[in-house]
Amino acid sequence: MTTWADLLADIRTDVKDTGATPKFSNDLIYVYTKDAVRDYSIWFPQRLDHVALVLANGKYALPSDYIEEIYVECPAGTYLEKRPERPGVKFPAQYRNYYYYIQGGSVYLSSPSDDTVYLTYLASHGVPDGVDDTTFVLTVPDADIELIRLYVKAQLYGQLRAKQAELDRFKPKGTRDDNPVTPEVGDLMAVYHAKIAERIRGGNVLLYRKGRIR
Repeated sequence: MTTWADLLADIRTDVKDTGATPKFSNDLIYVYTKDAVRDYSIWFPQRLDHVALVLANGKYALPSDYIEEIYVECPAGTYLEKRPERPGVKFPAQYRNYYYYIQGGSVYLSSPSDDTVYLTYLASHGVPDGVDDTTFVLTVPDADIELIRLYVKAQLYGQLRAKQAELDRFKPKGTRDDNPVTPEVGDLMAVYHAKIAERIRGGNVLLYRKGRIR
């Protein structure tokens, strides 16, 4: 279990920025940490089950951390099928809900319903509400916290590279770039993506068509 305070301290240790006058502010590290968690979530999202959606104006707004749906139920225990995309085809209204579709950040049903809609979906991992939310517990597994640190470290060094590039002696001249930090930033992001690839295991892929369960 890693808190935001733990991660912040580990990042500062990693980039050797634990002195009385830090090079990087907590606010900057917080911004890059949010970016890191969101990027990580694309590869390894968390699963949230049976989340009730709120009906408003004939549609159900998706949660803010939504990435991809797994199941849509209405009512509970009745699994709807995703409506196939057929350009130019009009779908008639139905007296029962068999289908759903997602558009513009909302879930729509094939027929209006007074029953609660439940969503099981892949979600982004949570981030602290602010830089001072030190007790926030990250949902990223402890085994993968290294990936978050790598991403943040690369971004911090990129910030440092940008500052160094403002010095005349590091400005590009023609096709030349004298900035000594550039290779290290590229290497860190390469290591980050390599470790992402290591964690994505191969295996069999089951091909099937999602059907309704009534």
